[in-house]
Amino acid sequence: MSAILNKLAPEADLADDRYGDIRRRAHQRLMQYGFPDLKTEAWKYTSLRVLEKRELSAGGASEADRPGPLPFEADVIAMANGLIDPDALNLPAGVRLEPLSPADLINLDYGDRAGAMAWLNLARFEQAWRLVIEAPLARPLVLAMSTSEDFAAGVHPRLQIELSEGADAVLIEQQTDRGAGLVNIVEDVALARGARLRHVIQRRNADSVWVQRTRVAVSADADYRCHALDLGGRLVRQDLSVHLLEAGANGEIDGVAFIDSKQHVDWHTAIDHEVGHTNSRESFRILADGTGVGVFNGRIHIQRGADDSHSDLNTANLLLSENARINTKPELEIYAEEVTASHGATIGQLEDSALFYLRTRGLPVEQAMALLKYGFAAAPLENAEPAALRDWLTSELQTVL
Repeated sequence: MSAILNKLAPEADLADDRYGDIRRRAHQRLMQYGFPDLKTEAWKYTSLRVLEKRELSAGGASEADRPGPLPFEADVIAMANGLIDPDALNLPAGVRLEPLSPADLINLDYGDRAGAMAWLNLARFEQAWRLVIEAPLARPLVLAMSTSEDFAAGVHPRLQIELSEGADAVLIEQQTDRGAGLVNIVEDVALARGARLRHVIQRRNADSVWVQRTRVAVSADADYRCHALDLGGRLVRQDLSVHLLEAGANGEIDGVAFIDSKQHVDWHTAIDHEVGHTNSRESFRILADGTGVGVFNGRIHIQRGADDSHSDLNTANLLLSENARINTKPELEIYAEEVTASHGATIGQLEDSALFYLRTRGLPVEQAMALLKYGFAAAPLENAEPAALRDWLTSELQTVL
């Protein structure tokens, strides 16, 4: 991985700004640990060697087009080629965006080699924002992340999202990549007491390497629900960890990933019950076609003393060609006694009998297969709220299938 170190993290290019001490510390950690390889447990199915072959530019990309319009009214924060223009924003009442201070970043710790991309982000981020939602929002807030066709840079967006006590929001990350660079995102999300967040990640990528690390902290009686629709990319890695910190906290993840030839999508999720009287649920499905590779690792951790915790994890996967691969592993790590927890995992193919039944009803083979794939994939998205959001997500899935 020395070639990646030299390419992505030259010390001479560290920005000398008010975050300078933080950047240097992060760079030192990166040099100490190095980047993950296939011997790193959390990365054993996902190689970053594609970055060795790329000459990432220092910028110069044209202005990125916004992602496609949504079929409902929403407020939009545009992030083009990794940057937000604060002067172009028109935020709704109860929402504010402000730069993070060095004090907000000074004590961060991303561990060893498995956290190398987060250390890289901390060393080289261009902007660091705090997005604060202080009240219930009447309509969704969209973070529209996009890259241009000539995008070939390495960008490292950093965002801290905070929901105040009693806040209620739908936050949609609409991610559209058209380039061939590196997008390396770090997000920290915090829900105060009684807050409620519907967090949507809708992604459609081209040739960029897209790495995202999202950490969610859920306080007492707060409710976090993630709805993910990942439509693939050259190399996508999503780490999503949800920490239930106080009694009454709830965390749920519902996701679908569709992967085609020459695409690699890796989802690592973790839900951590740090105290008792907390609830979680996860349902994730992967469909892999052509030579696509899918990875799912879902972990439920119930810590010692977290009695009366309840959790359910289910992953189902569909291989649509002989050359596709899916690596899936559900994990339960339980140190408390009075809990309920379950998990299940399946990998299979389309049933010939179901396909035959649809063909006997006069459907062409392509349409029959599309219906079966949609019926399999749409189940996790049926929990999305409100209805307009659910209809949009299922429509996007239908278009791809």
